[in-house]
Amino acid sequence: MSKSKELQLPVSRIRTIMKSSPDVENIGQDALHLVTKATELFVQFLSQEALKRCDSKELEYKQFAEVVQSSENMMFLREILPKKITVKEYKAMMEKNKENMDMEEGSD
Repeated sequence: MSKSKELQLPVSRIRTIMKSSPDVENIGQDALHLVTKATELFVQFLSQEALKRCDSKELEYKQFAEVVQSSENMMFLREILPKKITVKEYKAMMEKNKENMDMEEGSD
């Protein structure tokens, strides 16, 4: 069995993502295979952690976001998978930000 047949993610897509970095010039086949396998294992780990927070067998965004928000190891994903909030919560946050900005302008 070839290396690419062992993998679930498309190697060509991983290569494209890796090449999108300005620091990457050449990608060896072994490195590409290892990064692809590591990505698969990471997705599997994240999914298993999210499933632990799920009442059903169906995963939702909410569970993934909870894993990311509650784990120090996942801090790098917090901007990509932010906690889901309601429109009401968003409006309250924006109002509070506006009040803070008004107070800062008034103190100058």
